[in-house]
Amino acid sequence: MNLEDRVMAIMCQVFEVDKVTPDISQKNCERWDSLRHLTLASELEEAFDIELEPEEIAEMVDFSHVVETLQSKL
Repeated sequence: MNLEDRVMAIMCQVFEVDKVTPDISQKNCERWDSLRHLTLASELEEAFDIELEPEEIAEMVDFSHVVETLQSKL
C-alpha cells in the first residue's frame, strides 16, 4: 500500500466515513473538526512512526498537505 492509500485509510477511520478522495479538506468534510484533526495527527504519528510539530499539524488542512508533511518526514 502506498503512502496516499495509507493516509486515505487512516482518514476513513478517523472521520468515520466509507471513502475519502484526494480533494478532502477541512472545508468540505464536516467531520473534520478540531478533535478529529488531533486524532488524525496522532494516528499518522503512530502509523508512520514519526513525530509531528505543532506547526506541521496546523498546516495539515487537506489531503495534499497531509501527504506533503508525511513525505518530508519519511
